Amino acid sequence: MTSRESDTTDYMAAAGCFCLASRQAARKITRLYDSHMQESGIRATQFTILSQLMLRGEMPVGKLAGFLGMERTTLTRNLALLEAERWISTRPGEDPRARMIAITAPGRGMVRRAFPFWSMAQAQAGKMLGADGQAALKLLDSRSLG
Repeated sequence: MTSRESDTTDYMAAAGCFCLASRQAARKITRLYDSHMQESGIRATQFTILSQLMLRGEMPVGKLAGFLGMERTTLTRNLALLEAERWISTRPGEDPRARMIAITAPGRGMVRRAFPFWSMAQAQAGKMLGADGQAALKLLDSRSLG
């Protein structure tokens, strides 16, 4: 576009960006959980990873990333921190390129210690969202958007 051409695009439409709104909401919810869980010594994202491993058992990194809706690279960075704490263990899978991730006994202990803090955060988030907000989150989670 030259300097003489006028730009007639309505950029105000970006003010209602769904991506921005969902990311802002996710950050607010994460901060709420982290504020409750701070005393437990674990972050909400770490709790989520550990609790899913506790519930679902050992699995490859790619499958865990799928359950969590995370990029593999982001999950791998988070797993390195959990492994440093000895909350998870890794081993090669049947395919040597696929690492298997499992929660350890100390990891299970951390989930048990953090659970009451998570429960308080869950209750507060539920109240803040209300029934409509909770239903909307569940609906979004059930849809295949990507």
